[in-house]
Amino acid sequence: MSTTATRFRAFDQRSVALASQPSPDTPSQHPPGKMRQLKGKPKKETSKDKKERKQAMQEARQQVTTVVLPTLAVVVLLIVVFVYVATRPTITE
Repeated sequence: MSTTATRFRAFDQRSVALASQPSPDTPSQHPPGKMRQLKGKPKKETSKDKKERKQAMQEARQQVTTVVLPTLAVVVLLIVVFVYVATRPTITE
């Protein structure tokens, strides 16, 4: 038998051996009642995660009223004052 034929036969035996092994995603490797995690998918949200997310959203809403709106009001006021000063009529005697 030639070396090329021997290589192909060894490759075939190896691929058969690899194919006979169960894949790592088989349900037999995961305990019952626990969902397996797919790669690249977000994990299922627990009640603790949900509470933390709601708390963060509440803090964000509070910051809108305490930080963003006053800052925006100051910026608008500065623009109005600048436009008023730049366009007021000059009094010359």
